[in-house]
Amino acid sequence: MPGKKSRLVRETIEEKHEIKLDEIKDILETKPEKKSKGIILAQFFIPWLIALCEISLLYLLLDNKTFVTLGFWMTVYFFPPFGKETVIPFGMSGEEISAAVPFFNPKTLVALDPLLIALCIASIDIIVGLFLVWNFDFAKKIPLLGKYITKFESKGGDILAKNKYIEALSFVGVTFFVIVPFQGSGAVGASIIGRIIGMNPYKVWLAIIIGAVSGCLLIAYALSAFKAIFIRNMIIGLILLIVMFIVVIYYLFIKRKNTQEVKNDPAE
Repeated sequence: MPGKKSRLVRETIEEKHEIKLDEIKDILETKPEKKSKGIILAQFFIPWLIALCEISLLYLLLDNKTFVTLGFWMTVYFFPPFGKETVIPFGMSGEEISAAVPFFNPKTLVALDPLLIALCIASIDIIVGLFLVWNFDFAKKIPLLGKYITKFESKGGDILAKNKYIEALSFVGVTFFVIVPFQGSGAVGASIIGRIIGMNPYKVWLAIIIGAVSGCLLIAYALSAFKAIFIRNMIIGLILLIVMFIVVIYYLFIKRKNTQEVKNDPAE
C-alpha cells in the first residue's frame, strides 16, 4: 500500500508539472493560429505592464528633475530620426543641450548618468522587441507603427544585400545589427530582419537584448571617455574629434553610395 500511495503521489506531481509546462508553452506561443484569446490578451498587455512597472520604479527611485529629463529623452527616442547615437549624448549633456529644446526652461533638463540613460534606452528596445515577438502581425495594423513596419519590410532585402554578414552570422549578425547605431537598427528593424532570415522569434529577442544593452553602454561610456580626455588634454581631444568626424563623413558617403547603387540597379 505505501508503494502504491507513493506512486500515485509521484504521478500526480508529474501531471501537475506537465500542466504547468503546457501553460508556459501556451504563454510563449508566437504563432497567431495557435493562440487562445486569453493568451492573445496576456501577450498584448504584459509588455505594457513591464513598461509601467519600469516607469513606476524610476519615479520612486529618481528625483523629479532626473525623472523628467529621462522621461523626455526616452519619449524622443520613439521619433525618427532620433536614435540611441543621438538621444544618449543629448541626455548626458544636460543644460548644454536643454537651452536648444523648445518649451523647456534651460535648467529643466539635467545631465544624466551614463549607465542610467544607456540602460533605460536599451530597455525600450527590449520591451518593444518582446511586444513584437508576441504581437508582430497585430503591430502591422497599428496606424503609425504598422506603416513603418511595412516600409521596413520592403527594404529588408536591400538591407540584407548591403549587410551580408547578418544572414551569414544569423544570431551574431542580428546582434551586431542592433549594436550599430544607424536608422532602423533598433527592435523593430531587428525583428523584421530576424523574420526574413527565418530566425526563432525568441532568438531574435535575445539578440535585441544583447545588442541594445551593448550598443547603448558602448555609446554612453565612449562619450564619457571622450569628455574626460578632452578636459585633460584639449589637443588629443581635438584630434579624436577630427578622427570621429572623418569616420562619420566616410560612413555617410558609403551609405549614400550604396543607396545610389540600389536605385541604379537594373534588376530593381
